[in-house]
Amino acid sequence: MPLLNILIVPNNTEESKALELISKSKYLNKLYSTAQTKDAIEIRFNTFKELAQKCKALKIDIVVVENEKWILQGIADVLRKNFVNCIALTSSANKLILSGGYAKESVEKYGILTPKKLSYPSNYPVVVRADGVCRIGNSLEEIIEIRKDIAGRSEEIASTIFLEEFLNGQRIDIISLFDGKNLLSFSNNSVILEYSQKLCKFLTAEKFEFIGFLTSKLVLHEEKIYHIGFSPDFSKLNIDLDFLYLLNSAIYQKLNEIKV
Repeated sequence: MPLLNILIVPNNTEESKALELISKSKYLNKLYSTAQTKDAIEIRFNTFKELAQKCKALKIDIVVVENEKWILQGIADVLRKNFVNCIALTSSANKLILSGGYAKESVEKYGILTPKKLSYPSNYPVVVRADGVCRIGNSLEEIIEIRKDIAGRSEEIASTIFLEEFLNGQRIDIISLFDGKNLLSFSNNSVILEYSQKLCKFLTAEKFEFIGFLTSKLVLHEEKIYHIGFSPDFSKLNIDLDFLYLLNSAIYQKLNEIKV
């Protein structure tokens, strides 16, 4: 495997997990960053297209995007359109982050359990969900206030509100890397592996063609795994495997050959 030129697009307010992992790689040639970062050459840009052009000029092999705002704004679409390898969700997959209702209905088709949707609360607390919103209501009065608050900020978001049962249990975040064909989840738990197999089937069948990290937010309730949301954040990833070897395998859709 050759040495690689890497660009990190970090979160502005958080330390870069990608920087921590990449700095340990024996396959790193040059490291670039879109923010002032120790040991990386800074790249400035005004548009995603300009960034793509600079990536090609600098012969950057892989761009790793941690900045959630830019992920949701479609940075991966622009870079991929300009033939720059990018580790991030594309616009089609962003719907899984932005719309809890869409994600819930989508994964249920593939046998993934989710908390029950409620027409009216009979017990408390309950979860009040809407696009980009997840809040807990401990009474009918609280639910009404949450609805009013959401409606006051956006009628469009308010139209997506629904209620969901609150499940007691262990909260688990499972980080997975998808290469457009294979899904590698960083857990050896047999229950989690069953969930990951269903998630891979869902992502491939629905033709999500991104290459990137997707964190599943789960709850273990009465010995069953329930899906409660997605996130593009992979800041809690801990692996012994060389990170650039892992990313390069994802670019070439060879995650099925990786053992963790």
